[in-house]
Amino acid sequence: MTRIGMHFSLWAASWTPQAAEAAIPEAERYGLQVIEIPLLVPASIDVAHARDLLAAHCIAPAASLCLPPDRLATRAPAAARDFLLEAVEVAHALGCTFLGGVTYSALGYKTGAPPTEAEYDAIAEALRPAARRARELGLTLGLEPCNRYETHLLNTAAQTLALLERIGEPNTAVHLDTYHMNIEEKGIGEGFRVAGTRARYIHLSESDRGVPGTGTIDWEEVFTALAEIGFSGDLVIESFVTLPPEIAAALCVWRPVARDRYEVLGTGVSYLRRLALKHRLIT
Repeated sequence: MTRIGMHFSLWAASWTPQAAEAAIPEAERYGLQVIEIPLLVPASIDVAHARDLLAAHCIAPAASLCLPPDRLATRAPAAARDFLLEAVEVAHALGCTFLGGVTYSALGYKTGAPPTEAEYDAIAEALRPAARRARELGLTLGLEPCNRYETHLLNTAAQTLALLERIGEPNTAVHLDTYHMNIEEKGIGEGFRVAGTRARYIHLSESDRGVPGTGTIDWEEVFTALAEIGFSGDLVIESFVTLPPEIAAALCVWRPVARDRYEVLGTGVSYLRRLALKHRLIT
């Protein structure tokens, strides 16, 4: 069943008990069903507190991350593997069934050259054990292709599918993001059609990473294509109202993308919910 959710960065730069206690009741009031928890430092999450809080408000967790700069899969596959294995355990303990994001690299890392076969082999080496452990725990491991200014490794759905084949684990998925697709795909709808049933988690993000429905993303095309491929995963809004400084720098977010979070929660959520209803992705 398709659910609508929100990345936690709408409320705070990092997940803490205090920030979560302010955000989760508000998410429930706006009818959100999923909260995406950033696992940039997996060990920092108070798992018991998070589980109790989410359960009390009937909100399901998902998780995402990017690799630390000193644990790049392409340069230090063993260190990347260990970081991902830790994140998988924390995601499972939180009650997640999906862990995605830039699970193959650090945000903003580029060599200045096209990706190589050696880089892809190293990523597969790092991610395969994490995917196998995730499968044992009932988790799907997603890989999110990002735009060319944030990574040289995965920019399109087709590249991501090829890497999933190299990893060779059935519980891996393409984690698509409309912001990146708007830059890299031959039409957003085409990107969804290429990914097909391997697209199991979507970031709904406006062209300026702000309020959905106020930019240049063709949202009709997005939801038409999602309906065509029979998408049934989570639709999670990603609007970077608050970010850790290092992530803001990597994403080149230099100015406010929305007036405040209430503009996203009010205008953006209702706009996307209407489209999801229209295209029968939710009831």
